[in-house]
Amino acid sequence: MKKILLITNLLVAFLYNAQVGINTTTPVNMLDVNGDLNARKELRTGGTNTVKGSAGAAGTIFHNSSSLTVNDWKSIKVADGLTSMSLFSMNTLEDKTGVSFSGNDGATTPYGEGSAITSSWSVLTGTSSTFSITNATNKVTFNFQTTAQKTGNGDASTSFACGIFVDDKLRAVRTDVIIGGAGTNKIFNLNATLTNLPQKNNYTVKAACIKRNINSNTLGIGRAVDTNFLNGDMSKSVLTLSVLQPY
Repeated sequence: MKKILLITNLLVAFLYNAQVGINTTTPVNMLDVNGDLNARKELRTGGTNTVKGSAGAAGTIFHNSSSLTVNDWKSIKVADGLTSMSLFSMNTLEDKTGVSFSGNDGATTPYGEGSAITSSWSVLTGTSSTFSITNATNKVTFNFQTTAQKTGNGDASTSFACGIFVDDKLRAVRTDVIIGGAGTNKIFNLNATLTNLPQKNNYTVKAACIKRNINSNTLGIGRAVDTNFLNGDMSKSVLTLSVLQPY
């Protein structure tokens, strides 16, 4: 008798208010559950009065559209070779200011991974950002591209290096040389992957460059120093950061 009474009361409440609350006296939806929900069988969406909704398929996830009007099931596509890892976050950064070097030569000594950033390095400010790691198994990839240009001192070469700094520690670096007359420029690429960084919110990342032997030239990185051959849009720097984690 109590079960029949409870069902009757719920039905009356539904017909009267068009909203039913469980463990709440102020429901805000058609069915408002204040507590855990245990579904022993399928969860279906998109049904009608005559057709069952979809229960999804193996490997799909329940998805809420941005318009908040349609819920559906989505397939997760994992790139080949990444096993069970998928894209957790991606950010593309752009810098049009760049840096330039002139005057005396810089040091040509090698650079050590994990070394702290110093004032000799010039940061491309538009590439500064943060990222987070929430899983101990992860891969973080950095794809950096910029343009280097020299001017002055005839055909004398000029050398430089650019690196990726994470929490102000050098994690990847490449050196390069420009050879040619005034206005000579080249594309510089640096691609690196870090594996299994410790879990942490808001790692900092930035790209920075440093002069080596510039032979009395003026060197621009991500900046046009001879606008007869290059402009700001052509010389800009781009850093793309991708975080892969198991889903």
